[in-house]
Amino acid sequence: MQPPLPPAPRAGFVSVLAKITLVLAGLSVAWSLVQGLIALLVSDDWVTLLASRDWPIPAGLIWALVHRVPLSLGMLALSVLTLVTAWGLLKRREWARRVFIALLLVSAVTNLLSLLLVGQMFDAMIAMYPQEFLHSADGQAFIAQMQASRVMSMATSAVGVLTMAVLHVWIVWKLCSAGVRAEFRAPAA
Repeated sequence: MQPPLPPAPRAGFVSVLAKITLVLAGLSVAWSLVQGLIALLVSDDWVTLLASRDWPIPAGLIWALVHRVPLSLGMLALSVLTLVTAWGLLKRREWARRVFIALLLVSAVTNLLSLLLVGQMFDAMIAMYPQEFLHSADGQAFIAQMQASRVMSMATSAVGVLTMAVLHVWIVWKLCSAGVRAEFRAPAA
């Protein structure tokens, strides 16, 4: 029978990652609670009134307002999960390492998919203006400016999202490295 392996020395990477995540997740929990309180204070009648106005409101915004409480609770749950996972990382729990990796990968994919919303946001802003204006000379200049802004927003958003995706993949790679995995090995009994 082989003697149990001694616990691996703890590198600073996991501790720093866990502490930063604890702070960010704690702030996210606080913000989610504030957001949930606001969601509870907004009445369904107000949302119905807003949706019934004759000026166009993006359907996605109305959907988010209608589902504001479940969305806020979902964000709170995700924030609490991240907070608990960060604590588990700090304590070198293997389940936390695995959950953290999953959260990073889901976050990277979700951020990449969010790029699809940039064009929809600009389309919704343009649709808020009357057709008479959009067909006028000023309206055409406005549309040209919005198209240029769309391209710039898409480019800057893509750079930011891709940078975050690369960072997430790098952190996942580090968390999967042999040295870091050894830190999460169960201590000998």
